[in-house]
Amino acid sequence: MQKIVRCTAFLTLNLFLRWPVWAALWLAGPFYLFQYLFLVYPGSDSNLDGYYPRRLAKSWLFSKKPTIGGIISKGPGGRGLVLVVPDTVRDFSRSPLTRTAVLNRLRRTSRSIGAGTIDLAGQLPGIYSRSGISLSQPFVTDDKGTVFCVMETLNEAIKKNCLDRKGLKIAIVGVGYVGGLLFKALKHDGFDVTGIDIARTRREIALGKTGRAVLGAADIVIALTPNGSDLLPYLPYLKRGVIIIDYTRPRIRPESQPPNMAFYKVAVGVGAVHFQPRLWGYLQNWIPGCAVEAMVTAATGDFNIRSKEEFNRQAKELGFFAHLVR
Repeated sequence: MQKIVRCTAFLTLNLFLRWPVWAALWLAGPFYLFQYLFLVYPGSDSNLDGYYPRRLAKSWLFSKKPTIGGIISKGPGGRGLVLVVPDTVRDFSRSPLTRTAVLNRLRRTSRSIGAGTIDLAGQLPGIYSRSGISLSQPFVTDDKGTVFCVMETLNEAIKKNCLDRKGLKIAIVGVGYVGGLLFKALKHDGFDVTGIDIARTRREIALGKTGRAVLGAADIVIALTPNGSDLLPYLPYLKRGVIIIDYTRPRIRPESQPPNMAFYKVAVGVGAVHFQPRLWGYLQNWIPGCAVEAMVTAATGDFNIRSKEEFNRQAKELGFFAHLVR
């Protein structure tokens, strides 16, 4: 029922009220109602159903066209406008037309409504980077925000479980664009961390024998797989009491979580900021890591924060904290 209500509201707004709403946003541009844009995409068919009927999703009505998905209430950096495209990671990876069309539309939207910062969710910054497209101002790449959120969740989980950082073995499952940066950050902070590469097959991700052995020895596993379900076949290799930091979307479903393991979803909060409506798979006051960098950049006006340490300092000064939700 919730999906039907969301989908009906989304279609009403973006089909029947589309032009009046965009005209109102354009007319309100000089008043700077929105300071940043946050683009999301469906991570699965289930996510897609929360916005678009599947038959319409790939049609000319929606494909490659960022449409309004909600707002982020005013907080550090101001107020955000959530935009949604039905195109998947595969579409962005394989189609230069999709990548170019979406960027161009985002730039036009930013100029027309006066939003000075644009953030791309999830894997999109990495896809553009691998395609040779440099995302410069007003775009932020969200890597520092994501690393900040994962590390804040990790540190809070260590505190909550009264663990000694010394001697902890950490495994990162998925050492891609974000995973590689996180690996370096954890090494820099003195953690014993090992990265596990993944290979996508038709039905699941594949880990080699070495990867399974690393999982079996880990005290903490950070899941950076495309979907939470990707990790499920490998849970039997984990030892009892292991802590799993879940940065997958959609997340590892609670009913799939073994009782002898502790699962923590990566999501931070700041003040009373919330999404309306909530992102699919999140609570209203959960801010995904990929939105944090847009908010920090919009608040500071600094698109050139180079170091992780400086970004983390600014994020903490603005009040960001880990929810540490199980």
